[in-house]
Amino acid sequence: MKKVHVETWGCQMNVADSEKMLSLLHGMDYALTENESEADLFLLNTCHIREKAKHKVLSRLGVLRDLKEKRPGVQIAVAGCVAQAEGAKLLKAAPQIDILLGPGKIEELPDLLSRSTGNGSAVMALGFNKPGEEKKRAHGQDVVPPTLTGKNEVTRFVNITQGCNNFCTFCIVPFTRGREISRKPDEILDECRLLLANGASEIMLLGQNVNSYGLDLLDSRKLSAGEDGPFVELLRQVVTLPGLKRLRFTTSNPHDFTQPLAQLFADDSRMGKYMHLPVQSGNDHVLEVMRRKVTVAEYRERIRWLRDAVPDMAISTDLIVGFPGETEAEFEDTLKLVEEVQYSFIFAFKYSPRKGTAAARMPGQISEAVMDERLARLNALQDSITMRQAEADCGTIQNVLFLYRSKKNPGVFYGRTEHFRLVKVESSGQLVGDCLPVLITGGNKTALIGIVVGDPEHQGSNHEHETGDSVQH
Repeated sequence: MKKVHVETWGCQMNVADSEKMLSLLHGMDYALTENESEADLFLLNTCHIREKAKHKVLSRLGVLRDLKEKRPGVQIAVAGCVAQAEGAKLLKAAPQIDILLGPGKIEELPDLLSRSTGNGSAVMALGFNKPGEEKKRAHGQDVVPPTLTGKNEVTRFVNITQGCNNFCTFCIVPFTRGREISRKPDEILDECRLLLANGASEIMLLGQNVNSYGLDLLDSRKLSAGEDGPFVELLRQVVTLPGLKRLRFTTSNPHDFTQPLAQLFADDSRMGKYMHLPVQSGNDHVLEVMRRKVTVAEYRERIRWLRDAVPDMAISTDLIVGFPGETEAEFEDTLKLVEEVQYSFIFAFKYSPRKGTAAARMPGQISEAVMDERLARLNALQDSITMRQAEADCGTIQNVLFLYRSKKNPGVFYGRTEHFRLVKVESSGQLVGDCLPVLITGGNKTALIGIVVGDPEHQGSNHEHETGDSVQH
């Protein structure tokens, strides 16, 4: 049996794509290995969302070039968004690549491997499928055996759409993943059933904009705010599957977010009490230039829908600081929104120009120094909010789904609350896959600390905090 070493950069969709490729390779008698010295194939699944990600891939390819010279026969495959965006230019910069595979052509990996000679003549499959062109996969083909999933075998990712139709001015995704194509509901449900049968307890549905799932199956008809739509219908079917303890999804675009979707969180506890709803900016002018198709008032309305349905709904978001032309006053509007919404956490980034996007050509590019200062202020504000929330959680009992055991310390387990807050617990038992009540005893901006309630073997004197500021009761 041959060995494959996989490295994944980027979002959860890339993680799901890597698992899919591992499944295909498993069918070709490849086994996953973390030991580079025994790998016959190196598979790099790449991200192109930021310029630094591409540089990281090129640096890694330089290391693999030297390894390949020492070990003839080793093959290198580059998949994902860098492969799609750079194409022939990447092959010119790194001729050691044997296989180049875009995210829309993953099913062609076995064919490319069979055609690859490893002698310096690369084979590739780039471009995007059109609606109706998706290859029908064999029943169960996407399901990766639990030994191939990494440290978290409880949560499994299922891509429900490919591509994006929004063309936000800062985003490269429509150029690297193509236009939006929805998978058929029965195919998604079959995959979820098989994952649950193979040990999953939590399913996370993925798409660049999951809220618009299925609209292409309805001739791209836009939904009204009060209409269920295909995505809500899909959630209602998935959440009732036997064996499912939690259902999550990401990423949502606020302009497609509907009130029935918010209500679904109140209707079924397995939906949890957490929602990731990216806003990117708290200023209407910046949102318009970003082409986000939503105003701050409309975004606040979506937040109100969620908290009317579930008053203690935890919400996270994405934010970009230093977008071209952003003034100090416009940035301060973002700070005001963060203070108002009281996010559980944020993913905040300095604006990074991507070649081919409209924003990269805009005047008013912000200096690194200004972006650094704004990002520091934003993170400091969110850290203070997160710490207040951690303090408020102390003394409460939270339902925690345990996801994995620490590799360094087998007596330490990590899970997430219904609000998606990370919890660390010490135990002499086996918690992975269990959903248990946990008394929160402390926490910091990274994780809460707790003790499992009601079972002596699940209890531990865990009062030490690993990093950062902490609160403790």
